[in-house]
Amino acid sequence: MELSAYDLIEHSCRVLKLDISAEEMATFSSDKQLSPEQVSAIRDCFSYLEKKKHLTVIDTLLRLSRLPIKSPKTFENYDFSRIHGKDAVCVENLPALSEVHAGKNIALIGPPGVGKTHLAEAYGRACCMESMKTYFLKASELKEKFVLARKYGREASLINFLVKPSCLIVDEIGRCVFDRESTGMFFDMIDRRYEKEGANCMIFTSNKQPNDWLEFFRGEDDLKAALDRLFDDAKVITFKGESYRGRKREVLAVEAGSSPGISNG
Repeated sequence: MELSAYDLIEHSCRVLKLDISAEEMATFSSDKQLSPEQVSAIRDCFSYLEKKKHLTVIDTLLRLSRLPIKSPKTFENYDFSRIHGKDAVCVENLPALSEVHAGKNIALIGPPGVGKTHLAEAYGRACCMESMKTYFLKASELKEKFVLARKYGREASLINFLVKPSCLIVDEIGRCVFDRESTGMFFDMIDRRYEKEGANCMIFTSNKQPNDWLEFFRGEDDLKAALDRLFDDAKVITFKGESYRGRKREVLAVEAGSSPGISNG
């Protein structure tokens, strides 16, 4: 059933947080003896304001996400043609964002240069485009945040901050070692997000399989408890193959010395 102009105006008003119902708008139109063309113009105006607000929200989410803005990594500029194998569909279906809506975590595992970070950033960006809050940081940056939070007594505030995003991306697990206290905060973050309601997804990238993460964290019991929750409902995608990097590299060979036929005498 097609919605009336008044229903569409009411929908736009809800998005704009204006308390105007379809019935109220219809009464106003009748009292003012507005023509169908005038009602249509009002509908178009509210629709424009709704879209403008949506774009403003997306712009704000992208700026706060710490995802690259100048040269964004997107699903559209990811080379899916390089993905093969019986489980390739798992990568091809990531743009559907089913994981964040199902509360399922993602681990992208594989050697450098196979596109793990690109996919993680593309997923986060797509979440922003759907008005879901995203936050991206390197594992080394997460470690530094834990250390500084403890230094200034802001542990609870930091954990609350890391729980809020619908999509939290931690890139390059295995590039630094978390001390025992930071491992404890890592567990607290995972535990809180494990109980989070609504859209919720954590994405981790690493060159190491999850079974090998123990060497990068101190406090084995806390880490095991964190990993149990992290991978309780998760999609682990392991990449194999050559690095994407260097595809545009030019390799040139030259010789140094006197030019042929030119005497040094």
